[in-house]
Amino acid sequence: MMAAMYSRFDKNEFAKKCEHFRIPMNQKIKEFSTGMKAKLKVLAALSHEAKLLVLDEPTAGLDVVARDEILDMLREYMENEENSILISSHISTDLEGLCDDIYLIDDGKIVLHEETNVLLDEYGVLKVTEEQFAKLEKSYILCSKKEPHGYSCLTNQKQFYQENYPDVVIEKGDIDSVIGLMIADKRGGR
Repeated sequence: MMAAMYSRFDKNEFAKKCEHFRIPMNQKIKEFSTGMKAKLKVLAALSHEAKLLVLDEPTAGLDVVARDEILDMLREYMENEENSILISSHISTDLEGLCDDIYLIDDGKIVLHEETNVLLDEYGVLKVTEEQFAKLEKSYILCSKKEPHGYSCLTNQKQFYQENYPDVVIEKGDIDSVIGLMIADKRGGR
């Protein structure tokens, strides 16, 4: 079926990869485990020299081993600089280890676009009391959220606050904290 759909489908390479990833060739797909189905989907996507893969939640519902195998396949695919992957996922650790750029889309609108390494290196979450919040330079605060302890504030200038506010607790920014604060702010959680 794949050979009929894709002129560049490599049946032998596909069969080798199925064997390597323990995908049974004599079993119906509906009988596969979740992990086997996910691996098969990625193998099929990789089997015809596509330059762009569009994947929706490629590792959702997988155990750690199956997830790592799929991510390794995608990383190997990305070693060719002509290849690209557009991934939609709620599993932030997958995105952190695989993506060059992160887009946060909420209600059909791009809320944030950032290079992954910039997000991980320069973003931070300030945990401040109400008193600290009142005195805080807010020009580098992207959004804030009122919480029982005071405020959580998202910044893309973590170093500024480290240098100028040594008493403020600053947590490392990650995709989950950025998503949580930006969406809460956008939806009125300020």
